[in-house]
Amino acid sequence: MKKFSLQFIMALTAVFIAASCTNTKNKESADRHYQANGDAVYPAIEEMVPYAVKVDEKDDDKANLKVQILVGKMMDVDCNHHWLEGEFEDKTLEGYGYEYYIFETDGNVASTMMACPDEEKTSKFIHGEDQFISYNSKLVTPVYASEGYEVRYAIWNVDNEFNATQKPDESINAEAAKQLKSFPEAMEDYDRYVIYLPEEADEESLRLEVIPGVTKRVDCNTHWLIGDFETKAVEGMGYEYMVFESNGDIASTRMACPDDELIEKFVAANGDFGRYNSQLPVVVFVPKGIELKYKIWKANDMKVADKL
Repeated sequence: MKKFSLQFIMALTAVFIAASCTNTKNKESADRHYQANGDAVYPAIEEMVPYAVKVDEKDDDKANLKVQILVGKMMDVDCNHHWLEGEFEDKTLEGYGYEYYIFETDGNVASTMMACPDEEKTSKFIHGEDQFISYNSKLVTPVYASEGYEVRYAIWNVDNEFNATQKPDESINAEAAKQLKSFPEAMEDYDRYVIYLPEEADEESLRLEVIPGVTKRVDCNTHWLIGDFETKAVEGMGYEYMVFESNGDIASTRMACPDDELIEKFVAANGDFGRYNSQLPVVVFVPKGIELKYKIWKANDMKVADKL
Protein backbone atom coordinates (compact mmCIF):
# COMPACT_ATOMS: atom_id res chain seq x y z
CA MET A 1 0.00 0.00 0.00
CA LYS A 2 2.81 2.42 0.91
CA LYS A 3 4.64 1.47 -2.28
CA PHE A 4 1.52 2.17 -4.35
CA SER A 5 0.97 5.53 -2.63
CA LEU A 6 4.59 6.57 -3.22
CA GLN A 7 4.37 5.71 -6.93
CA PHE A 8 1.07 7.60 -7.22
CA ILE A 9 2.52 10.69 -5.52
CA MET A 10 5.62 10.61 -7.76
CA ALA A 11 3.46 10.34 -10.90
CA LEU A 12 1.17 13.14 -9.74
CA THR A 13 4.21 15.32 -9.00
CA ALA A 14 5.56 14.71 -12.51
CA VAL A 15 2.22 15.75 -14.00
CA PHE A 16 2.23 18.98 -11.97
CA ILE A 17 5.83 19.74 -13.01
CA ALA A 18 5.01 19.11 -16.69
CA ALA A 19 1.90 21.27 -16.47
CA SER A 20 3.87 24.00 -14.74
CA CYS A 21 6.54 23.92 -17.47
CA THR A 22 3.88 24.01 -20.20
CA ASN A 23 2.09 26.93 -18.55
CA THR A 24 5.39 28.77 -18.17
CA LYS A 25 6.25 28.11 -21.84
CA ASN A 26 2.80 29.29 -22.97
CA LYS A 27 3.07 32.39 -20.77
CA GLU A 28 6.52 33.18 -22.18
CA SER A 29 5.14 32.68 -25.71
CA ALA A 30 2.16 34.91 -25.02
CA ASP A 31 4.40 37.62 -23.55
CA ARG A 32 6.90 37.51 -26.42
CA HIS A 33 6.73 40.19 -29.08
CA TYR A 34 8.72 40.70 -32.24
CA GLN A 35 10.18 44.00 -33.36
CA ALA A 36 10.90 44.92 -36.97
CA ASN A 37 10.76 47.91 -39.29
CA GLY A 38 12.03 50.37 -36.71
CA ASP A 39 9.97 50.39 -33.54
CA ALA A 40 7.03 48.39 -34.94
CA VAL A 41 6.09 45.51 -32.62
CA TYR A 42 4.43 42.42 -34.12
CA PRO A 43 2.29 40.05 -32.00
CA ALA A 44 3.14 36.61 -30.67
CA ILE A 45 0.83 33.91 -32.02
CA GLU A 46 0.58 30.66 -30.07
CA GLU A 47 2.41 27.73 -31.69
CA MET A 48 3.52 29.88 -34.61
CA VAL A 49 6.93 31.22 -35.56
CA PRO A 50 7.38 34.52 -37.45
CA TYR A 51 9.88 34.60 -40.32
CA ALA A 52 11.35 37.69 -41.97
CA VAL A 53 10.99 38.11 -45.73
CA LYS A 54 13.55 40.74 -46.72
CA VAL A 55 14.53 41.71 -50.27
CA ASP A 56 17.44 43.79 -51.55
CA GLU A 57 17.22 47.22 -53.11
CA LYS A 58 17.08 47.00 -56.92
CA ASP A 59 17.38 49.55 -59.68
CA ASP A 60 14.65 47.81 -61.68
CA ASP A 61 11.14 49.18 -62.02
CA LYS A 62 9.36 47.84 -58.92
CA ALA A 63 6.19 47.38 -60.97
CA ASN A 64 8.03 44.58 -62.77
CA LEU A 65 9.01 42.77 -59.56
CA LYS A 66 6.97 40.60 -57.19
CA VAL A 67 7.77 38.40 -54.19
CA GLN A 68 6.36 34.87 -53.93
CA ILE A 69 6.01 33.39 -50.42
CA LEU A 70 5.72 29.66 -49.69
CA VAL A 71 5.25 27.73 -46.44
CA GLY A 72 6.09 24.03 -46.23
CA LYS A 73 8.71 21.47 -45.26
CA MET A 74 10.89 18.76 -46.75
CA MET A 75 9.13 15.40 -47.15
CA ASP A 76 9.85 12.04 -48.75
CA VAL A 77 7.20 11.60 -51.45
CA ASP A 78 6.47 9.35 -54.44
CA CYS A 79 5.99 10.36 -58.09
CA ASN A 80 2.67 12.12 -57.46
CA HIS A 81 2.22 15.87 -57.13
CA HIS A 82 1.82 16.75 -53.42
CA TRP A 83 0.72 19.95 -51.73
CA LEU A 84 0.13 21.15 -48.18
CA GLU A 85 -3.47 22.07 -47.44
CA GLY A 86 -3.87 25.53 -45.94
CA GLU A 87 -4.20 29.19 -46.80
CA PHE A 88 -2.71 32.60 -46.10
CA GLU A 89 -4.43 35.31 -44.10
CA ASP A 90 -3.16 38.84 -44.57
CA LYS A 91 -3.12 41.21 -41.59
CA THR A 92 -2.33 44.88 -41.09
CA LEU A 93 -0.31 46.00 -38.06
CA GLU A 94 -2.48 48.46 -36.18
CA GLY A 95 -1.04 51.95 -35.95
CA TYR A 96 1.51 51.37 -38.73
CA GLY A 97 -0.32 50.00 -41.74
CA TYR A 98 2.41 47.39 -42.32
CA GLU A 99 1.27 44.05 -43.72
CA TYR A 100 2.11 40.63 -42.30
CA TYR A 101 0.87 37.16 -43.20
CA ILE A 102 -0.28 34.05 -41.34
CA PHE A 103 -0.33 30.63 -42.98
CA GLU A 104 -2.97 28.39 -41.38
CA THR A 105 -2.74 24.63 -41.94
CA ASP A 106 -3.92 21.45 -40.23
CA GLY A 107 -0.90 19.62 -41.66
CA ASN A 108 -2.81 17.51 -44.18
CA VAL A 109 -0.95 16.78 -47.40
CA ALA A 110 -3.01 16.12 -50.53
CA SER A 111 -1.75 14.53 -53.73
CA THR A 112 -2.70 13.35 -57.17
CA MET A 113 -3.54 9.66 -57.32
CA MET A 114 -1.39 8.39 -60.18
CA ALA A 115 0.08 4.91 -60.06
CA CYS A 116 3.85 5.25 -59.67
CA PRO A 117 6.03 2.85 -61.68
CA ASP A 118 8.04 2.02 -58.56
CA GLU A 119 8.05 2.71 -54.83
CA GLU A 120 10.96 5.11 -55.02
CA LYS A 121 10.60 8.26 -52.91
CA THR A 122 12.32 11.62 -53.31
CA SER A 123 12.89 14.35 -50.77
CA LYS A 124 11.01 17.50 -51.86
CA PHE A 125 9.85 20.79 -50.38
CA ILE A 126 6.08 20.32 -50.08
CA HIS A 127 4.26 23.60 -49.68
CA GLY A 128 0.80 25.11 -49.63
CA GLU A 129 -0.72 27.74 -51.88
CA ASP A 130 1.57 30.65 -52.63
CA GLN A 131 1.15 34.31 -51.78
CA PHE A 132 2.44 37.09 -54.01
CA ILE A 133 3.25 40.48 -52.50
CA SER A 134 4.62 43.75 -53.83
CA TYR A 135 8.39 44.19 -53.97
CA ASN A 136 9.42 46.51 -51.12
CA SER A 137 13.08 46.63 -50.11
CA LYS A 138 12.43 49.18 -47.35
CA LEU A 139 10.32 46.92 -45.14
CA VAL A 140 10.62 43.43 -43.67
CA THR A 141 7.47 41.36 -44.22
CA PRO A 142 6.78 38.97 -41.29
CA VAL A 143 5.27 35.60 -42.25
CA TYR A 144 3.94 33.33 -39.49
CA ALA A 145 4.12 29.55 -39.93
CA SER A 146 3.33 26.65 -37.59
CA GLU A 147 6.24 25.14 -35.69
CA GLY A 148 8.05 22.55 -37.80
CA TYR A 149 7.52 24.41 -41.09
CA GLU A 150 9.73 26.86 -42.91
CA VAL A 151 9.15 29.91 -45.09
CA ARG A 152 10.74 30.27 -48.50
CA TYR A 153 10.47 33.12 -50.96
CA ALA A 154 11.46 33.90 -54.53
CA ILE A 155 11.76 37.11 -56.54
CA TRP A 156 9.73 37.20 -59.76
CA ASN A 157 10.45 39.58 -62.61
CA VAL A 158 8.88 40.32 -65.98
CA ASP A 159 10.55 38.17 -68.63
CA ASN A 160 8.59 39.56 -71.60
CA GLU A 161 5.76 41.99 -72.30
CA PHE A 162 3.44 41.83 -75.34
CA ASN A 163 0.43 43.48 -76.92
CA ALA A 164 -2.45 41.01 -77.12
CA THR A 165 -4.30 40.68 -80.45
CA GLN A 166 -7.73 39.48 -81.47
CA LYS A 167 -6.33 37.03 -84.02
CA PRO A 168 -2.88 35.84 -82.91
CA ASP A 169 -0.60 33.59 -84.93
CA GLU A 170 -1.81 30.01 -84.39
CA SER A 171 1.66 28.64 -85.10
CA ILE A 172 2.74 29.88 -81.66
CA ASN A 173 0.87 26.91 -80.21
CA ALA A 174 -1.11 24.88 -82.75
CA GLU A 175 -2.49 22.44 -80.15
CA ALA A 176 -3.90 25.25 -77.98
CA ALA A 177 -5.34 26.93 -81.10
CA LYS A 178 -7.44 23.81 -81.77
CA GLN A 179 -9.28 24.39 -78.48
CA LEU A 180 -10.38 27.92 -79.35
CA LYS A 181 -13.58 26.67 -81.01
CA SER A 182 -14.84 25.67 -77.54
CA PHE A 183 -14.86 29.27 -76.30
CA PRO A 184 -17.49 31.98 -76.95
CA GLU A 185 -16.80 33.83 -80.18
CA ALA A 186 -18.36 37.18 -79.30
CA MET A 187 -20.04 39.33 -76.65
CA GLU A 188 -22.07 42.43 -77.49
CA ASP A 189 -20.04 45.65 -77.02
CA TYR A 190 -16.89 43.66 -76.23
CA ASP A 191 -13.78 42.70 -78.17
CA ARG A 192 -12.33 39.21 -77.78
CA TYR A 193 -8.57 38.93 -77.32
CA VAL A 194 -6.79 35.58 -77.60
CA ILE A 195 -3.35 34.65 -76.27
CA TYR A 196 -1.44 31.51 -77.29
CA LEU A 197 1.38 30.70 -74.90
CA PRO A 198 4.44 28.78 -76.11
CA GLU A 199 4.96 25.41 -74.44
CA GLU A 200 7.72 25.60 -71.80
CA ALA A 201 9.64 22.86 -69.97
CA ASP A 202 8.89 24.24 -66.49
CA GLU A 203 5.63 26.16 -66.56
CA GLU A 204 5.42 26.18 -62.74
CA SER A 205 8.25 28.72 -62.77
CA LEU A 206 6.20 31.08 -64.98
CA ARG A 207 3.12 33.24 -64.47
CA LEU A 208 0.86 35.18 -66.85
CA GLU A 209 -0.51 38.64 -66.13
CA VAL A 210 -3.13 40.15 -68.45
CA ILE A 211 -3.52 43.94 -68.24
CA PRO A 212 -6.35 45.97 -69.81
CA GLY A 213 -5.83 49.66 -70.43
CA VAL A 214 -6.28 52.66 -72.68
CA THR A 215 -3.73 54.93 -74.35
CA LYS A 216 -4.31 58.51 -73.20
CA ARG A 217 -2.51 61.82 -72.93
CA VAL A 218 -2.08 62.43 -69.20
CA ASP A 219 -0.25 64.79 -66.85
CA CYS A 220 2.39 63.99 -64.22
CA ASN A 221 -0.06 62.22 -61.87
CA THR A 222 -0.43 58.45 -61.62
CA HIS A 223 -3.49 57.30 -63.55
CA TRP A 224 -5.31 53.97 -63.64
CA LEU A 225 -8.32 52.50 -65.40
CA ILE A 226 -11.16 51.46 -63.08
CA GLY A 227 -12.54 47.96 -63.61
CA ASP A 228 -12.63 44.34 -62.45
CA PHE A 229 -12.15 40.88 -63.91
CA GLU A 230 -14.79 38.18 -63.81
CA THR A 231 -13.89 34.56 -64.51
CA LYS A 232 -16.49 32.53 -66.39
CA ALA A 233 -16.71 28.83 -67.24
CA VAL A 234 -17.26 27.29 -70.65
CA GLU A 235 -20.33 25.17 -70.05
CA GLY A 236 -19.68 21.44 -70.23
CA MET A 237 -15.93 21.83 -70.83
CA GLY A 238 -14.38 22.96 -67.56
CA TYR A 239 -12.45 25.67 -69.42
CA GLU A 240 -12.42 29.25 -68.19
CA TYR A 241 -12.25 32.66 -69.84
CA MET A 242 -12.15 36.19 -68.46
CA VAL A 243 -14.37 39.23 -68.87
CA PHE A 244 -13.07 42.66 -67.89
CA GLU A 245 -15.88 44.94 -66.70
CA SER A 246 -15.28 48.68 -66.98
CA ASN A 247 -17.16 51.82 -67.98
CA GLY A 248 -13.89 53.46 -69.02
CA ASP A 249 -13.52 55.76 -66.00
CA ILE A 250 -9.96 56.76 -65.10
CA ALA A 251 -8.81 57.70 -61.60
CA SER A 252 -5.62 59.52 -60.66
CA THR A 253 -3.58 60.98 -57.85
CA ARG A 254 -4.03 64.71 -57.23
CA MET A 255 -0.51 66.10 -57.23
CA ALA A 256 0.14 69.58 -58.55
CA CYS A 257 2.12 69.25 -61.80
CA PRO A 258 4.90 71.81 -62.43
CA ASP A 259 3.58 72.44 -65.96
CA ASP A 260 0.66 71.58 -68.19
CA GLU A 261 2.62 69.08 -70.26
CA LEU A 262 0.71 65.96 -71.31
CA ILE A 263 2.41 62.68 -72.24
CA GLU A 264 0.84 59.77 -74.09
CA LYS A 265 0.80 56.71 -71.83
CA PHE A 266 -0.86 53.33 -71.50
CA VAL A 267 -3.22 53.82 -68.56
CA ALA A 268 -3.56 50.33 -67.08
CA ALA A 269 -6.11 48.68 -64.83
CA ASN A 270 -5.14 46.18 -62.15
CA GLY A 271 -4.03 43.08 -64.02
CA ASP A 272 -5.11 39.48 -63.52
CA PHE A 273 -2.09 37.51 -62.30
CA GLY A 274 -2.39 33.75 -62.72
CA ARG A 275 -0.94 30.43 -63.85
CA TYR A 276 0.94 29.89 -67.08
CA ASN A 277 -0.86 27.14 -68.99
CA SER A 278 0.16 26.57 -72.60
CA GLN A 279 -2.35 23.76 -73.14
CA LEU A 280 -5.30 26.13 -73.66
CA PRO A 281 -5.80 29.52 -75.30
CA VAL A 282 -6.20 32.47 -72.95
CA VAL A 283 -9.46 34.19 -73.91
CA VAL A 284 -10.26 37.67 -72.56
CA PHE A 285 -13.24 39.90 -73.39
CA VAL A 286 -12.78 43.64 -72.83
CA PRO A 287 -15.17 46.55 -73.59
CA LYS A 288 -14.67 48.02 -77.06
CA GLY A 289 -12.06 50.76 -77.06
CA ILE A 290 -9.95 49.09 -74.37
CA GLU A 291 -6.62 47.45 -75.25
CA LEU A 292 -4.99 44.40 -73.69
CA LYS A 293 -1.35 43.75 -72.86
CA TYR A 294 0.18 40.76 -71.14
CA LYS A 295 3.36 39.98 -69.24
CA ILE A 296 5.21 36.71 -68.73
CA TRP A 297 6.72 36.54 -65.24
CA LYS A 298 9.66 34.30 -64.32
CA ALA A 299 10.91 33.13 -60.91
CA ASN A 300 14.47 33.58 -59.69
CA ASP A 301 16.29 31.51 -57.06
CA MET A 302 14.33 30.47 -54.00
CA LYS A 303 15.58 31.64 -50.58
CA VAL A 304 14.89 30.39 -47.04
CA ALA A 305 13.62 33.06 -44.67
CA ASP A 306 15.27 33.56 -41.27
CA LYS A 307 13.27 33.67 -38.06
CA LEU A 308 12.25 37.15 -37.02
